[in-house]
Amino acid sequence: MEPNMLLQTEAWLIALLLFIVMLFSIFIGKTIGSRKRNEKASEEKTSETSALTALLFFLLAFTFGMSSERYDSRRKIVVEEANDIGTALLRCDLYPDSVRTLLRKDFKEYVDARIDYYAAGPNIKKILAADSLSQVISSRLWKRSAELSKDPKNLAATQQMIPALNTMIDVTSSRLAGEKAKVPQSILIMLFFLSAITAFYNGYSSARKGKVDWLVETGFCLLVSLVILFTLDLDRPRRGFVNLDVPNQTIIDLRKNFN
Repeated sequence: MEPNMLLQTEAWLIALLLFIVMLFSIFIGKTIGSRKRNEKASEEKTSETSALTALLFFLLAFTFGMSSERYDSRRKIVVEEANDIGTALLRCDLYPDSVRTLLRKDFKEYVDARIDYYAAGPNIKKILAADSLSQVISSRLWKRSAELSKDPKNLAATQQMIPALNTMIDVTSSRLAGEKAKVPQSILIMLFFLSAITAFYNGYSSARKGKVDWLVETGFCLLVSLVILFTLDLDRPRRGFVNLDVPNQTIIDLRKNFN
């Protein structure tokens, strides 16, 4: 989860800056195109602009789909983790009351650590600290279960608990890996440059024809900026408009098992 400038910058600020850059690019294109208004080849420029616009919208759709797919994957993993913890917690009841009490105490601490993991928000230090704590607690649970497995009386309980714990521990790695999997920064940068270049050619082509329709061009810039805004927002589930608050509630609800 290495920080970088693009990741640390708010999505709305990036979208706003892109909107301004695109408008400025249109203005530059208009200025240059006005000086060459009397030259021929306006039809060729129009076809080039249409091709660029089509390419831009294709890449926007591709990037948005990539971001949406990653968000959906993260959402499913959170619900899966809640189910895995709940399954392992229920299997504590297979042990004698003295052992069950100790296991449930560890599970309570583990659930709190996993809740803190999401509550840390975009703070990388807090995320890693909460993840490290949950690993310590899960290791304690594993050692306790492994020790109990040496007693033949706990054979049935062990056969149920060990696989559940193994699944519960593995899913945390999947969740952390899912958060690291983001739309590559190189694709986003290419998208920003393509947006600015397309805006420039729109202004240039319109000026060659005689007039720039600023209402249409502003709407175009706004549309592109909004698509990129929500693409970035989907790729940052710990902050912004689209988050994992609802799926994470399934882990918070596990606290009810300790009342």
